[in-house]
Amino acid sequence: MTRYTVQAGYAAYHYAIVSVEAGSIEDACCAAIEQADAAESWKSSDHVGDAFVAAACEGTDAMPWSGPVSVLPVPDEFSEHGPPPLVTLTGPRPPGGVEVTGGTVRIRFVDDAATITTQVSDPPPPPASKPLVTVRPRPDGAPDIEVRGGKALVRVEGWEGTDHA
Repeated sequence: MTRYTVQAGYAAYHYAIVSVEAGSIEDACCAAIEQADAAESWKSSDHVGDAFVAAACEGTDAMPWSGPVSVLPVPDEFSEHGPPPLVTLTGPRPPGGVEVTGGTVRIRFVDDAATITTQVSDPPPPPASKPLVTVRPRPDGAPDIEVRGGKALVRVEGWEGTDHA
Protein backbone atom coordinates (compact mmCIF):
# COMPACT_ATOMS: atom_id res chain seq x y z
CA MET A 1 0.00 0.00 0.00
CA THR A 2 1.19 3.52 -0.83
CA ARG A 3 0.57 6.40 1.58
CA TYR A 4 -0.68 9.66 0.01
CA THR A 5 -1.01 13.23 1.24
CA VAL A 6 -4.14 14.87 -0.18
CA GLN A 7 -5.40 18.45 0.13
CA ALA A 8 -9.19 18.45 0.05
CA GLY A 9 -11.35 21.56 0.12
CA TYR A 10 -14.71 23.08 -0.65
CA ALA A 11 -15.78 26.40 -2.10
CA ALA A 12 -17.44 28.92 0.22
CA TYR A 13 -19.56 31.28 -1.87
CA HIS A 14 -19.75 35.04 -1.52
CA TYR A 15 -21.83 37.34 -3.66
CA ALA A 16 -22.44 40.98 -4.45
CA ILE A 17 -25.47 42.26 -6.33
CA VAL A 18 -24.70 45.40 -8.32
CA SER A 19 -26.35 47.26 -11.21
CA VAL A 20 -24.22 48.50 -14.10
CA GLU A 21 -24.71 50.02 -17.53
CA ALA A 22 -22.75 48.47 -20.39
CA GLY A 23 -22.77 47.92 -24.13
CA SER A 24 -22.53 44.11 -23.90
CA ILE A 25 -22.87 41.31 -21.38
CA GLU A 26 -19.07 40.93 -21.35
CA ASP A 27 -18.63 44.62 -20.47
CA ALA A 28 -21.41 44.33 -17.85
CA CYS A 29 -19.68 41.35 -16.18
CA CYS A 30 -16.33 43.18 -16.10
CA ALA A 31 -17.90 46.36 -14.70
CA ALA A 32 -19.91 44.43 -12.09
CA ILE A 33 -16.81 42.65 -10.75
CA GLU A 34 -14.88 45.94 -10.60
CA GLN A 35 -17.78 47.70 -8.84
CA ALA A 36 -18.29 44.86 -6.34
CA ASP A 37 -14.56 44.77 -5.52
CA ALA A 38 -14.30 48.57 -5.20
CA ALA A 39 -17.33 48.85 -2.91
CA GLU A 40 -16.30 45.81 -0.85
CA SER A 41 -19.94 44.75 -1.03
CA TRP A 42 -19.37 41.00 -0.89
CA LYS A 43 -21.67 38.98 1.40
CA SER A 44 -21.48 35.34 2.47
CA SER A 45 -24.22 33.18 1.00
CA ASP A 46 -23.82 30.55 3.73
CA HIS A 47 -23.65 28.02 0.91
CA VAL A 48 -20.71 25.77 0.24
CA GLY A 49 -19.91 23.54 -2.70
CA ASP A 50 -19.15 19.85 -2.71
CA ALA A 51 -15.81 18.71 -1.31
CA PHE A 52 -13.08 18.17 -3.93
CA VAL A 53 -9.39 17.31 -4.13
CA ALA A 54 -7.09 20.23 -4.97
CA ALA A 55 -3.72 18.46 -4.84
CA ALA A 56 -2.14 15.11 -3.97
CA CYS A 57 1.26 13.46 -3.70
CA GLU A 58 2.82 10.24 -2.46
CA GLY A 59 4.24 10.18 1.06
CA THR A 60 3.24 11.00 4.62
CA ASP A 61 2.82 14.67 5.56
CA ALA A 62 4.38 15.66 2.23
CA MET A 63 3.71 18.89 0.29
CA PRO A 64 1.08 18.01 -2.37
CA TRP A 65 1.89 21.12 -4.44
CA SER A 66 4.69 21.61 -6.96
CA GLY A 67 4.50 25.35 -7.52
CA PRO A 68 0.93 26.15 -8.61
CA VAL A 69 -0.02 22.55 -9.60
CA SER A 70 -0.68 19.25 -7.86
CA VAL A 71 2.29 16.87 -7.69
CA LEU A 72 0.03 14.02 -8.86
CA PRO A 73 -2.74 14.66 -11.38
CA VAL A 74 -6.12 14.73 -9.64
CA PRO A 75 -8.62 12.42 -11.41
CA ASP A 76 -11.37 14.52 -13.03
CA GLU A 77 -14.16 12.98 -10.94
CA PHE A 78 -12.50 14.31 -7.74
CA SER A 79 -11.53 17.77 -9.08
CA GLU A 80 -13.42 20.97 -8.29
CA HIS A 81 -15.06 21.03 -11.72
CA GLY A 82 -15.80 17.31 -11.93
CA PRO A 83 -15.45 15.16 -15.04
CA PRO A 84 -15.60 16.92 -18.40
CA PRO A 85 -18.74 16.50 -20.48
CA LEU A 86 -18.86 13.68 -23.02
CA VAL A 87 -19.82 14.69 -26.57
CA THR A 88 -21.14 12.00 -28.92
CA LEU A 89 -21.42 12.86 -32.63
CA THR A 90 -23.29 10.44 -34.87
CA GLY A 91 -23.22 10.51 -38.65
CA PRO A 92 -23.05 9.67 -41.43
CA ARG A 93 -21.17 12.90 -40.73
CA PRO A 94 -21.87 15.98 -38.63
CA PRO A 95 -24.16 17.69 -38.21
CA GLY A 96 -25.87 14.37 -37.56
CA GLY A 97 -27.00 13.49 -34.07
CA VAL A 98 -25.35 15.22 -31.09
CA GLU A 99 -25.54 13.97 -27.51
CA VAL A 100 -23.89 15.58 -24.48
CA THR A 101 -23.68 13.80 -21.15
CA GLY A 102 -22.60 15.52 -17.95
CA GLY A 103 -22.24 19.18 -18.83
CA THR A 104 -22.44 21.99 -21.36
CA VAL A 105 -20.26 22.36 -24.46
CA ARG A 106 -20.20 24.54 -27.51
CA ILE A 107 -19.81 22.46 -30.67
CA ARG A 108 -18.65 23.73 -34.04
CA PHE A 109 -19.19 21.62 -37.19
CA VAL A 110 -17.02 22.67 -40.13
CA ASP A 111 -17.26 21.31 -43.68
CA ASP A 112 -17.20 22.65 -47.22
CA ALA A 113 -20.87 23.67 -47.12
CA ALA A 114 -21.07 25.60 -43.86
CA THR A 115 -19.86 26.18 -40.32
CA ILE A 116 -22.39 25.57 -37.56
CA THR A 117 -21.75 26.45 -33.91
CA THR A 118 -24.20 25.52 -31.18
CA GLN A 119 -24.30 24.98 -27.42
CA VAL A 120 -25.55 21.63 -26.17
CA SER A 121 -26.02 20.67 -22.53
CA ASP A 122 -27.05 17.94 -20.15
CA PRO A 123 -27.98 19.84 -16.93
CA PRO A 124 -26.52 20.54 -14.53
CA PRO A 125 -23.32 21.73 -16.23
CA PRO A 126 -20.09 21.62 -14.25
CA PRO A 127 -18.98 25.13 -13.20
CA ALA A 128 -16.63 26.90 -15.61
CA SER A 129 -16.64 24.03 -18.12
CA LYS A 130 -17.71 25.33 -21.51
CA PRO A 131 -15.16 23.97 -23.96
CA LEU A 132 -15.46 24.60 -27.69
CA VAL A 133 -15.25 21.35 -29.66
CA THR A 134 -14.49 21.79 -33.39
CA VAL A 135 -14.91 18.79 -35.69
CA ARG A 136 -13.94 19.03 -39.37
CA PRO A 137 -13.17 16.43 -42.02
CA ARG A 138 -9.52 15.78 -42.89
CA PRO A 139 -8.56 15.17 -46.53
CA ASP A 140 -8.67 11.39 -45.86
CA GLY A 141 -12.27 11.73 -44.58
CA ALA A 142 -11.43 11.06 -40.91
CA PRO A 143 -12.55 13.61 -38.31
CA ASP A 144 -10.13 16.31 -37.13
CA ILE A 145 -11.15 17.24 -33.56
CA GLU A 146 -10.02 20.34 -31.63
CA VAL A 147 -11.04 21.20 -28.05
CA ARG A 148 -10.44 24.73 -26.66
CA GLY A 149 -11.54 26.53 -23.51
CA GLY A 150 -11.79 23.49 -21.26
CA LYS A 151 -11.81 19.72 -21.41
CA ALA A 152 -14.24 17.43 -23.17
CA LEU A 153 -14.28 13.76 -24.04
CA VAL A 154 -15.32 13.49 -27.70
CA ARG A 155 -16.69 10.31 -29.25
CA VAL A 156 -17.35 10.34 -33.01
CA GLU A 157 -19.49 7.49 -34.33
CA GLY A 158 -20.47 6.63 -37.87
CA TRP A 159 -18.34 9.30 -39.59
CA GLU A 160 -18.09 8.29 -43.26
CA GLY A 161 -19.11 4.78 -42.25
CA THR A 162 -16.21 4.23 -39.84
CA ASP A 163 -16.04 4.65 -36.07
CA HIS A 164 -13.22 6.91 -34.79
CA ALA A 165 -12.31 7.81 -31.21
